[in-house]
Amino acid sequence: MPDAVIGLATVLASAGITYLIVRRFTAHNLATESDRAARESSRADIAWERADRRAERLKALLEATDDAIIRVGSDLVIRAASPATGEVLARGEVQFRGMPLIEATVDFRLEELARKAAAGQVHRGEIDIHDGRPGHSDESRYVAVVAAPDGDGGAWLLLRDLTEVRRLRQIRTEFVDNLSHELRTPLTTIRLLAETIGSAASKGDLSGAAKRSAQIEVEVLHLVQMADEMLDLATLEAGEIPLRVAGFDLMDLAEEVAQRFAPVAAQHGGGIDVTGTGPMIFSGDRDRLRQALANLVHNAVKYSRPGGRVSITLERLADGRSQIAVADRGIGIDRTHLSRIFERFYTVERVDGGAGAVGGGGTGLGLAIARHAVLRHGGEITVSSTVGVGTTFTMTLPASEGAF
Repeated sequence: MPDAVIGLATVLASAGITYLIVRRFTAHNLATESDRAARESSRADIAWERADRRAERLKALLEATDDAIIRVGSDLVIRAASPATGEVLARGEVQFRGMPLIEATVDFRLEELARKAAAGQVHRGEIDIHDGRPGHSDESRYVAVVAAPDGDGGAWLLLRDLTEVRRLRQIRTEFVDNLSHELRTPLTTIRLLAETIGSAASKGDLSGAAKRSAQIEVEVLHLVQMADEMLDLATLEAGEIPLRVAGFDLMDLAEEVAQRFAPVAAQHGGGIDVTGTGPMIFSGDRDRLRQALANLVHNAVKYSRPGGRVSITLERLADGRSQIAVADRGIGIDRTHLSRIFERFYTVERVDGGAGAVGGGGTGLGLAIARHAVLRHGGEITVSSTVGVGTTFTMTLPASEGAF
């Protein structure tokens, strides 16, 4: 065989083997790459599912919390915000996503905290945020803030509204201050009177002992009243003693309370009028409601002008509820005090042209007791007043005992 033929045969054979090798190798690689692609696709699907689950969990968390939770990017533009954000920031229903943080909060301090958190620092603090809602320009929110990095160059902001907590702190402080004052005054008086009696007795002078003893008795009774009212209020607030529910006539109750305070009103030339159509049967705790009504009538008599009359008006409303209104034509209450008038120990010096309380000062617990007694019955109590004209307290009781 010529060398040229042998050489050609060798080349062809080599080419065939090479073709087979390449073909087998290529097919193997294609299968391998296909398997790898399938695995990568599966991993991607799993990653997407996990991302979706994380997104759903984040969404569920944001929707469940009452706090404002805000996530911002490195550009301090909001990426996500909980539904409560608008309420905490006092902005109402606003779409925060895509909004610059400074525009959303209108507070450079929050923007600065977010910037520091995005840089990798964690910060905590408490700040006042201006209320941006229409008609609330003089109000603010007291907010606790935690700012932390999110790991992607942005930051998380957690804002918790502590406005109510601060208000309760203030009430507690005022409660302690008022209680100290209320206790100190009669105790100081008792001590001085006792010292005076002792000093006079050591000299054999008992001429003023009876009068001073009577004054001591008045102060002691004031302390006893305060202790009783504090116990009553604590019991009502705790709900530890169940209401003794029974049917009774509200008209009879009003007449009873009016007769009790008629002598006090008469001492100042006034009186108490009861109007309404009876009987007006209601199911509730008669003793608790009598105490509530008595506190309202006592207040009305106390702050009436000399010769003024107090009215107790009873009415059955169209929806079956019962309403009792106690009105005086006295010196009234300034509207700045009305929102706090039912707080314990909160007292108002109601003075108009030299006219003040005709029945002496009180403990500041009567209205708080009345409010809780009515609330325990499922009702409500409101007040309206005009300085120089008078004040009206209104108790509205539910239509049926089902409210208990």
